[in-house]
Amino acid sequence: MTHPKTVVSRLSLVVAFALTWTLATQATAADDERSIPGAPHLLPQDTLAYVRFDNIDEVREDFATTSMGKMLNDPAMRPFASDTYQMLNDLFDQIGQQMGITLDELLSIPHGQVAAAAVPGNLSPEQIEMIEADSKDESPEAIQRRLKRKRRDANAIAGWFMIDAGKDIEKLQGLLDVLEAAMYERDYVRRDVKIGDTTLVRLLPSRPGRPEIEFFERDETVVLGIGHGTASKSLDLWDKKSDEPTLAQNADFAAIMSRCVGAEDTRPQTTFFLDPYHLIGRLVKRGGAAGFVWPIIEELGLAKIRGVGGSSFQGGDTFEAISHLHVLIDPPRDGFFGVLRPKTGDSMPPSWVPQEVTSYTSIYWDFDKTYQNVDKIMEKFRGPEPLNSMVEQPIEKTLGISVKKEIAETIANRYVVCRWIEPPAKINSQVQLHALELSDAARAKEIVAKVRERFPNVIDVDSYGGSVVYEFARAKNRNMPKGLRQPEPGFIILDDWIMFSDSRKFLERIIDASGERLPRLVNDPDYEFVGSELGGKLDGEDPFMVSFLRGSDYVGQIYDVIQSDDAKRFLRSKSQSDPRLAQLLKLLEKNELPPFEQFKKYFAPSGTFAYDEPTGIHLGSFTLRAETNSP
Repeated sequence: MTHPKTVVSRLSLVVAFALTWTLATQATAADDERSIPGAPHLLPQDTLAYVRFDNIDEVREDFATTSMGKMLNDPAMRPFASDTYQMLNDLFDQIGQQMGITLDELLSIPHGQVAAAAVPGNLSPEQIEMIEADSKDESPEAIQRRLKRKRRDANAIAGWFMIDAGKDIEKLQGLLDVLEAAMYERDYVRRDVKIGDTTLVRLLPSRPGRPEIEFFERDETVVLGIGHGTASKSLDLWDKKSDEPTLAQNADFAAIMSRCVGAEDTRPQTTFFLDPYHLIGRLVKRGGAAGFVWPIIEELGLAKIRGVGGSSFQGGDTFEAISHLHVLIDPPRDGFFGVLRPKTGDSMPPSWVPQEVTSYTSIYWDFDKTYQNVDKIMEKFRGPEPLNSMVEQPIEKTLGISVKKEIAETIANRYVVCRWIEPPAKINSQVQLHALELSDAARAKEIVAKVRERFPNVIDVDSYGGSVVYEFARAKNRNMPKGLRQPEPGFIILDDWIMFSDSRKFLERIIDASGERLPRLVNDPDYEFVGSELGGKLDGEDPFMVSFLRGSDYVGQIYDVIQSDDAKRFLRSKSQSDPRLAQLLKLLEKNELPPFEQFKKYFAPSGTFAYDEPTGIHLGSFTLRAETNSP
């Protein structure tokens, strides 16, 4: 028998692609006169985690206009996408027959609001009665049992789900019937409670330790709870019969959501919220190691995180997608948060960044203060000056270099990472370059010379374009499997930067761009256009991080790898033992896909930014519409 976790994993993969295909090919939206409360108005104030889609019909409609939706709908791609969907449909049938539903029917169920949440669990009357009955027994076993139960019950986490099925409510009710039948096999019993015109269904376990399940349907919307009172409390809130504060009245939730609305005219299509301190607290305290782990978490100052939340928008004339994420942090920044030391500065790409990079990210950071605060944190657990014994002394003994007097005084406050797809297309074709700005490049070269003097056979020296290239001799001759790129790790010191990469070709491209033998990113029209839009999203704030991304390069790499001869050889070697891979191979051989260049027109670049505030850190990102991708 297939393990349940395996079934869920396979089901998730099937539904993920199928949902993408469905969103790309269907666009349905209808006027809705029902009055259904937003999920935050039906959840308790102390909700631990929450995610909500405002309207699935709108998501379907907007996704069809996105770059991925247009690519899947392209006449040249439709046969392959359709065959892939049919393959997944056949795979789902193995599970769907047990559920009494097809994949098309499953994906058509959500129409309006869909939400899920983790909330604090409630004690049932039976649990309270059991605690009271057991309190009179003073035997060691009873005491241990009470402690274990108290730890579990006091930190219980319940699940909560809300699905607006609209006209497809009967299909959703059919799935609830399947759930009921499965619970009956586990000795659950059903109890119906009539509350006004609504029937609350309670599925009760026959023995303690198992969660209650309850649900109700109103206005073609189902609310389901896993845990005592989880759904019934939402029904009371819906009926306005409860004075219990809701998530919508949570000050931290409101503060975060207000920062994630942005300047957009429409409401976010997706929102989420997380209370990490209380969620982690419950997870830790449920275990036996709470007495050891929780004091460490408290010492690190995790309680200062008041919440993490975000939102995403789709649709619009200029932007295909916009996202916000906000971390609400109590001042002052001490403990763990003393490590977070962003700074601000010039975020323009240095002259050595070639135009052809897939992505570029610039981060300003006070590395010296971060290092000092890491030392202070570790001092609480390892005694005075832990980094001296763990880092500084070993480096000085091995390399003859002082971390504080040489390395720290040589590095400035800017870090840049660039990515590039090294041809030909392979699984590991994506290469990275990590660069640190130097305050003293000459001193950095002296440090490298000291290391080479101690280890003459470790670092080789070569030259390219008038620059010195340092290569790690042992690492560049590793035996790699056929079909994978051979890493060639090395580094260069160019102008006021030290740069590391495992691609010699990328280092050479960097040198060529610096010498104006290759076009530079700073002059690229795509980057200039993203940069101009970035200014409007910063609300006058100075960012400590900005990023530029060409999404088409990432999609193109996957596209080319899937079609490569290496991929087909791999699938042939595994297809006899795995029918799913055999089906995928059949699809690739049946459908001759055109070059990805044909689909690049659907993709436009993206931008990401982050800035520091007195009350937290804010991150945002956006993807331009391909039609507007021109200066």
